[in-house]
Amino acid sequence: MSQAITLEHQESVAVLTMETAENRHNPQFIAEFHQHLDTIEKHQKTGAIVLTSASEKNWSLGIDLDWMSAPDNDAAGNARFMNDVTGLFKRLINYPVPVIAALNGHTFGNGSVLACACDFRFMKSDKGFFCFPEVDVFVPFFPSMFPLINKAIPQTFFNRLAMTGERVGAQQLLDHQVVEAIFDDEQTLQAGVMAFASKLKKNRWIYGQNKSQMNKGITQVMEQEDPAFIEKMSLVLTQMMQKNNA
Repeated sequence: MSQAITLEHQESVAVLTMETAENRHNPQFIAEFHQHLDTIEKHQKTGAIVLTSASEKNWSLGIDLDWMSAPDNDAAGNARFMNDVTGLFKRLINYPVPVIAALNGHTFGNGSVLACACDFRFMKSDKGFFCFPEVDVFVPFFPSMFPLINKAIPQTFFNRLAMTGERVGAQQLLDHQVVEAIFDDEQTLQAGVMAFASKLKKNRWIYGQNKSQMNKGITQVMEQEDPAFIEKMSLVLTQMMQKNNA
């Protein structure tokens, strides 16, 4: 089985590269992400993480719906997976190392939530849209996703994106301060992100403390509201997917 995510250290920066065509989120993706985060935590010289994609087209298109709708998946299994997704986001928003998303392709659905879970976002302007298509694919947001997304996207702009499913480009994201900067192409994006990341050599204890305090409300919703919601939602979604596949 090929890797979903690879890890490379470039001096003080750990580069996580999502390696599949669409970088869909499934159990393998979640497990490998955690494994790499474990490795980086042990690598004390790492000052920042850059999360990017090897695909020429996509950064991440979100949940692997083909995996979720497989005949051997049941509601309990899908609930476990969705709780694991929340667990990954919880780890990222409390992770003691800066995490920077280099959005070098289409970023949709849960991929967009993943980008919001990162500390900083950069994007290239020659190719790639950002979108929350949940309203069109009948997949609701978890309770914690609203405050998580709002830490990166202003409420009024998110309302427009969430309720219309509209696709927006790099300039619109920059105008609404969702991304730190945009670049003309892949080469300048990666160079710009690496230049930014290489300067982030912060004390891990204080960085982790700041993140955990800043994101305390998100973490509380993840722990107190997500599990019950996911249990109910997984039953409905599994029934819908099985009916569509019948």
